Amino acid sequence: MSANKFQELMDKYLTNAILAEEQEQLFDMIEKEEYRADLEKVVKEALDMPFKAEEDEALRERIFGLLQQHKNRATVFRMYFRRLGWSAASVVLILASVLFFRTINKKSNAPASAIATVVDIGPGRDGAILTLADGTRLLLDSLDNGVIATQNGVQAVLKNGRLAYKEVKERVAGETVYNTMTTPKGRQYHMTLPDGTQVWLNAASSVYFPTVFSDKKRDITITGEVYLEVAPDSRRPFTVTAGKTNIEVLGTHFNVMAYENEAVMKTTLAEGSVQLTHGGNKLTLLPGQQARVVGNITRLVKDVDMEAELAWKNGWFNFKYMDIQTVMKQVERWYDITVQYEGRIPEKRFNGELPRNVRLSELLEMLRFSEVKFVLQGEVLTIKE
Repeated sequence: MSANKFQELMDKYLTNAILAEEQEQLFDMIEKEEYRADLEKVVKEALDMPFKAEEDEALRERIFGLLQQHKNRATVFRMYFRRLGWSAASVVLILASVLFFRTINKKSNAPASAIATVVDIGPGRDGAILTLADGTRLLLDSLDNGVIATQNGVQAVLKNGRLAYKEVKERVAGETVYNTMTTPKGRQYHMTLPDGTQVWLNAASSVYFPTVFSDKKRDITITGEVYLEVAPDSRRPFTVTAGKTNIEVLGTHFNVMAYENEAVMKTTLAEGSVQLTHGGNKLTLLPGQQARVVGNITRLVKDVDMEAELAWKNGWFNFKYMDIQTVMKQVERWYDITVQYEGRIPEKRFNGELPRNVRLSELLEMLRFSEVKFVLQGEVLTIKE
């Protein structure tokens, strides 16, 4: 079979356009020594730089060695990684570094030591907890379609996992009823607020809102990370409160990341405009811009990488020049595990992406490849010096 055919199949695979039989054909080719040069060519072209002698030769051997170890696996993720202190030529794009099991029954050729410490924890999924005004907590994952609560003339209706609100009778004047939607670790959720605003909650997040907005304003409070597509309504401004920060909009799309264990709070605008107020400071954002709040300091960042900032909503991890602690915070929230460090924290930076639907064992291959030492015991991941 020709080198052109190999390139064609690889291009299809990396763009998710490959057929099942073509994928099997590609993996059969990867296993053969005669196509090693073709695979190497793909990596070189993606890097747009040659391998250097000695240290880069060792990296190259690790890439192809890992391919051979996992030749029975079927899903490729792309991952860059950088070790601090290395030259730019040492940044390696792993086009085909980790291949996951093609069949459950087929035995892996990976060494026992490569899988001994990996526990197969599944990724996060859709689900949330709705807390009603009287304190009742409803686990939405376990409920069927239909009306799940009625509060002051307003029904909370669940349909195919999505929650919406519907007024069905006259409400008591002057009484405002509030609900809270919460996603635990390992969960995400998409809901519709009473005014039609769409809300996506990342793991370990919440939104506190009235079951009916007033005639003059629409106010909600969030924690964690939330993406909103606000329903336009020029008569009723929409305000989001996150900690000590207020964000005012009329109709727009934006993302707020305000986890308590993150050093930076970020508001990223995708469409429309918002005005952010924090500690007496005000910023107006335009599409593609971001406000970063650290302590009492607010900074405007222009030309933000929107794909990276909204990756979580679109089903991806995007580790853009992230240190290991920042990466592990995302891992903790999505896989509902605890990460701890033993000894000095590794000085690693990662730069790449992979789907959020991979299992934890698959994500941990990224650490193993970049020579980070770790032990996973139950739901506790220990990163070692």
